[in-house]
Amino acid sequence: MKPWFIVFRKELKDLSRDRRTMTNILVLGALLGPVLAMGLLMLTMKMVADEAEKTIRLPVQGAQYAPVLLDYLAYSRIQVDEPVEDPAGAVRSQEVEAVLEIPPDFGERLRQGRPAELTLISDHSRTRARIARSRIESAIQGYSSAIGSLRLSLRGIDPVISQVITLHDQDLSPDGGAAALLSFLPYLLIIGIMQAAMVVAADLTAGERERQSLEPLMANPVAPEQIMAGKLATNVLVSLAVLLLSLGGFALGSRMVDIGEAGLNFSLWSIPLLLTFLAPLAFMFAALMSFVGAFARTVKEAQTYLSLLVLAALMPSMLQMVLQSRVQGSQLLLPIWSHNYLINEVLRGESLAWTEWLLPSAGALFAGVAFAFLAARLYRKPGFIF
Repeated sequence: MKPWFIVFRKELKDLSRDRRTMTNILVLGALLGPVLAMGLLMLTMKMVADEAEKTIRLPVQGAQYAPVLLDYLAYSRIQVDEPVEDPAGAVRSQEVEAVLEIPPDFGERLRQGRPAELTLISDHSRTRARIARSRIESAIQGYSSAIGSLRLSLRGIDPVISQVITLHDQDLSPDGGAAALLSFLPYLLIIGIMQAAMVVAADLTAGERERQSLEPLMANPVAPEQIMAGKLATNVLVSLAVLLLSLGGFALGSRMVDIGEAGLNFSLWSIPLLLTFLAPLAFMFAALMSFVGAFARTVKEAQTYLSLLVLAALMPSMLQMVLQSRVQGSQLLLPIWSHNYLINEVLRGESLAWTEWLLPSAGALFAGVAFAFLAARLYRKPGFIF
């Protein structure tokens, strides 16, 4: 039996005995992401559907100056309420979603054929307020278009003549909050793998130092590279287990939530596809964490180093989540950056070229081999034990 495999079995047995650590890794680390993501999706979809159907209560300042407009708003399920003393304060305190201000000269401007001005006060940073504002703006634009068409018709002019260009907007993005979830899902998958690799690496290096079990292990007539390879294989296996549980959690959540309406395509075939695609990334994280964890002398020190490393490594994923830029060419060789983008494409149901599958995996494998080589060199140094 190969020495590295003996170390691999020994480390797995040690980890299985530490039930608290394994519970944190396999249950909290793997399933927290799917539960959080599906919960957010359910909440977002329900909120968008409710806000789109419910009657909006809109306080109006100067309602007496535009009675016809208010009747039109009521037809659009916008209920006109009494004016408030402090419109801006009421919006800031979330007492109301929006306030409409009608100036005294509104009717006079309409009679003269001049543009009539309205002021809609709302907080664009709040999701509910944005939905309400969009519906109010659409209703006011509809009223404005109707008045303009009537003016042209009264003058014997076909209203169509004012429509120089007709633009049809075909939106291919997912509905509601699913677009934000699409950019959030890869982040949850990647951070789950990283956290698993971080915990295992800290336990297999600094943890063994504190338990004083590392020195007897290194005293065996076995090459340090074999010991490192056994520990690395343990880390990779646990990381893949966390990834598989996370993908299974997302697949189960997709059966509980109708994600098809949100534009997500997460089928059972996505599990082996993403598992194969992300396996090299799990190897890279395990090698990276093993290399950095070898520096630490205590578990607390290892956790400090590895936590900072997790934040630094997740920066590409967070940038891709915000920018949503296309990754192509040599950028596909950049791990995390390319993986984040391509996970999104898979969930959208897009077809990918073979280079888009191979190049990110090749980049992750190359980085993983480099970190594994550096970790093996650390295991050979006397300072690793003494």
